[in-house]
Formats: sequence, structure tokens, C-alpha cells
Amino acid sequence: MIKIRGKKIDAQSFAKMLDISLVHPDTTLDSIKELVAVCLEHNVHACCVNPNYLDYIVSELKGTDVLPNVVTDYPFGTGTLTSKVAAVEDAVRRGAVLIDPVIEFGALKNGEYDKVTKEVRELVKAAQGRETRFIVEVSRLTSDEIVAACNSVAEGGGDYVKSSTGREGGPDMAVIKLMNDTLKDSGVRIKLAGTGRFWTTAVALGCVAAGADIVGTRAGDQIIRELPLFEEIFSNIEITRD
Repeated sequence: MIKIRGKKIDAQSFAKMLDISLVHPDTTLDSIKELVAVCLEHNVHACCVNPNYLDYIVSELKGTDVLPNVVTDYPFGTGTLTSKVAAVEDAVRRGAVLIDPVIEFGALKNGEYDKVTKEVRELVKAAQGRETRFIVEVSRLTSDEIVAACNSVAEGGGDYVKSSTGREGGPDMAVIKLMNDTLKDSGVRIKLAGTGRFWTTAVALGCVAAGADIVGTRAGDQIIRELPLFEEIFSNIEITRD
């Protein structure tokens, strides 16, 4: 048995911690159909796509336990606040349940933390109660900027801080600890993401042990299928966190 932070981890429970995504710019409808099939087969937490395929997944996931998830202003976060708000409002109208907006990284680099907080606040308002996960792209930020980004999401009322667009390398343990330490008393949770090469079953479980509540990955199918083998090899593991 694998037990992490007091929760038994098996294929079914871990699937509910996974958002399986496909957000390449050249993604085809056939590949989205495959994505949806995998998400439904494993009954994961969410299926994450770009806005152009949101209508399709909302229709296909209707009546299931898999939630439709969309990224907005992806991947650079360089839209105006007006355009970002419009994109979130559009996603809500079209049936998104989970919304992952990309924040303005340049504003963080400029030290314009109030601007980032305002952006978060306005996008949370535009989401009309839908869960928001703000992408901060930690590989582009210093430690101080990561802390500022986490604080801005918390002050702005966001539900999650998400570590990456998935186009950059995944966070290391020091970054995950920094995010966790910054957010631990805020009520804001952590969604970890990284490039496809970043994710293995061991890494995914390690990220959960380090404080992640949701893992966003393209490798969800492989991770879930490997989990029984991982459990067999590393039987009787229990990881707790004070």
C-alpha cells in the first residue's frame, strides 16, 4: 500500500488527482478524441484543452465525473486585462468548469505585483465561481518572484497556483517546497505541471508528497497504468507531512 499525506493512493484515487492535458498548438480533433477516451477510461479529475476544443470536450464529458478544463491566454499571458477577462467569460459561457489562466510574467519581472493581484482578482470575478488555477511558469521566475506570484494569487482570490504551462521544465523539490511554504496558510492549493518528459510515476507521487493537490500532465495514461507496478515494488510506503 502507498499512503501519502494520510491518503491511500491507488489507481482510482490517484486518477482523481490528475488533469490530463493536450494543449499543443497543432493538436488535431483525432488526438482530442483520444485524450477524452483516456480521461474517461481512467475517470481522471479533468480533461484540459485549449479554447478551440472546449465545446467538444464539454459535450463528450457531459454526465461523467471528468471535468472540462481550459487554459486561457495560453501560453504567454501577454494579453490585455480586457482580453483576458473576455476569454474567461467566454470559457464560462461555453461550459468550462475549471479555468487555468496564464498570468502576466512580465509584470512579475517588473515588480508590478499589484498589477498581477488585480489581474487575478478580475479573472476570478469573470470565472463566476468556477475553479481558477493561475499559471505562473516558475522556471521563468526567481524565488522572490515565485513568492510574489503565490501571494498575488492568494490576495486575488484564486483557488490554485499552477507551476507551469507544460511547455517549460517542471519544478524541482526546492521550488515545490517554496510554493507550499508560501501558500500553506492561505487556503490556496497547488497544481503542478511540467513538460511531458518531466513526468514519471515516481515524480508524480513525489510531487504529491511535496504538497501538490493536482498534477497536470500529458502522461496521465502512463502514470496510472504504472501505478500498480510502482505499488508492488515500493510496498508499505507511507509518507506523512506535518
